[in-house]
Amino acid sequence: MRIAITGAASGIGRACALEYARRGWEVIAIDRRESNIGRSIVADLADPDAIDRLDLGPLDVLLSNAGVAVVKPQALTTDDDWRWLLDINVLAPIRLVRAFAPQLRHGGQVAFVASLAGLFGAPGMVAYSTSKFALVGFAEAVRPELAALGIGVTVICPGYVKTGLHRATRYANPAFERMLDDPPRWYGMSAERVARRIADAIAARDAELVLGPEKLAWYAKRLSPALGRALARVVGRVSGVVR
Repeated sequence: MRIAITGAASGIGRACALEYARRGWEVIAIDRRESNIGRSIVADLADPDAIDRLDLGPLDVLLSNAGVAVVKPQALTTDDDWRWLLDINVLAPIRLVRAFAPQLRHGGQVAFVASLAGLFGAPGMVAYSTSKFALVGFAEAVRPELAALGIGVTVICPGYVKTGLHRATRYANPAFERMLDDPPRWYGMSAERVARRIADAIAARDAELVLGPEKLAWYAKRLSPALGRALARVVGRVSGVVR
């Protein structure tokens, strides 16, 4: 069994590469930095030509995990921030599916690591939340098309995971930066635990996997949109974005 994982040199991607290697899979690890797990391919997925040059061969799973973050109010988010974020978080997964879905074996699976910020609008993280909503929407919209080819789609929406994503984040909010640099010990999931859940969800061909206590905000929004909006205002005040 063969899996290609993007963003595989650190964080959730590396944990997934290790988990699949432990399960006996052949792992293709794609990242801007070299990985010591499986077959390493160094590529900048923000570059469309780099994706076109990838040679992955037949796959059973394509796991699109690479991502970056911008933690800024919308008024401070620049055009350059938006381009950087959307190129990696949205356009790269779309290009990967277009290029490599035909190489997935019948019964294969495409999986996207999105975020709970793609289910519940996160004040102070407007660009990041927008990109993850877009990725969740793409996964939902492309699912019937890929199903016709015998390919399933899983979208993963975790809350806070203890990874190095904060080092690939552009900030304009000191409170968020301090929290992510040094979160409370009780807060957040380990990348290893999330990787196990992701591998199990892909094996079960689940449509979605939502993880973390933050999902209570998503449940509240589904139960009552008005309650969801009220919670968003509370989050905005706590983060210092809304006064």
